[in-house]
Amino acid sequence: MSRTGPTAIIVGAGPAGVSLAYLLASRGVSVTLLEQHTDFARAFRGEILLPSGFEALQQMGLAELIKRIPHSAPTAIEVYANGARMFALRMNSKFFDYRPLTALSQPAFLEAVVNVTKTFPCFRLELGATVTGLVRTNGRVSGVTVRSQTGTRTLQASLIIGTDGRHSVVRKSCQLNSQKHGLDVDVIWFKMSAPDFFLNPTSFRGYIGRAHLLLAYPAPDGLLQVAWLIQKNSYVEFRRRHVSAWVEEMAQNVSPDLATHFRSHQHSIGRPTLLSAISDRVTDWSARGALVIGDAAHTMSPIGGQGINIALRDAIVAANHLVPIFRSTPSDHRIDVTARAIGLERTAELAHIQRLQAFPPRILMGRSWLSASVRATMPRLLRFSAVRTMAAPIVRTLLLGQGDVQLRV
Repeated sequence: MSRTGPTAIIVGAGPAGVSLAYLLASRGVSVTLLEQHTDFARAFRGEILLPSGFEALQQMGLAELIKRIPHSAPTAIEVYANGARMFALRMNSKFFDYRPLTALSQPAFLEAVVNVTKTFPCFRLELGATVTGLVRTNGRVSGVTVRSQTGTRTLQASLIIGTDGRHSVVRKSCQLNSQKHGLDVDVIWFKMSAPDFFLNPTSFRGYIGRAHLLLAYPAPDGLLQVAWLIQKNSYVEFRRRHVSAWVEEMAQNVSPDLATHFRSHQHSIGRPTLLSAISDRVTDWSARGALVIGDAAHTMSPIGGQGINIALRDAIVAANHLVPIFRSTPSDHRIDVTARAIGLERTAELAHIQRLQAFPPRILMGRSWLSASVRATMPRLLRFSAVRTMAAPIVRTLLLGQGDVQLRV
């Protein structure tokens, strides 16, 4: 079927959307990127670039952008149990394949990638463009309905790619069923003033306490970012309590220096945000004429900071499949077969990573006798290098990804 307009329309300018748009446009594929917001200056949660994500950016040729945007790079990851420091992993080590772990400003990152992509004549960006539904021709998705300040109109393309997050319009309109995986925790996410001992040198700290997990690290804006895992559905009770009460609860499960900082600087705590720890993935990543990747295909739990990193790897695999066929004049059937192959290739890593994400909170924060036993013995166990060696493959998979994802186009 002949069409006017771009070869591909990407819905949503998050990490998956902007990186795939760059990969397609830089290789001569006509692409339009639609984003409902009018700019990138909004709150983002996922700002941790793991070694797997950094490697993906290196392959794309975009890693140098990190130096130009606000970011912080720790020298070590420190692990504490019941307030005592157990061990530290140095970032410039073989364990991380000598790749950095970085907290970056996601709005600045997205804008930087878009600005590079704008240099290619086959790329078009529309901000303030809300996709309200899909258009079908003979039962196949052939375009989108877009609402903007100028009114409502229809855009057509050979393939519609949904990168529009966990509440994806593309995913919903295509009725792509998902497998949901229940997690018994939620995450309270807030920022506060950063103490000097987090900045000189910079470090990421993970705290394992009595049915508590807490992560703290310097954010790109110079504040301290804190992620505190709480039992599922306990946020209502959390909101009822005065800030000093839950600050004290956190303080009792971290190291003495951070506990002192929590107590003395609680006035600097910004408005906390509840992140629901949801994990799911679609059983089929595509329908006729449409494809979803990133959070639109799989909602990642915030545990382990996987979101942006998995999205970048999704974009690489999608580009590997799409660029070769779009350099020809493919039939609708060939496009649909190719879109399906993308999901089939990505499913194995996603399933494995999501299982690993669910494991720590289930063991460390569960109410079973096994969880209680693990928490009681954790400080002693972590002192043994053999135990840390046994856990290393799991940690490396979360940091480096599962399987070899290589850009081939």
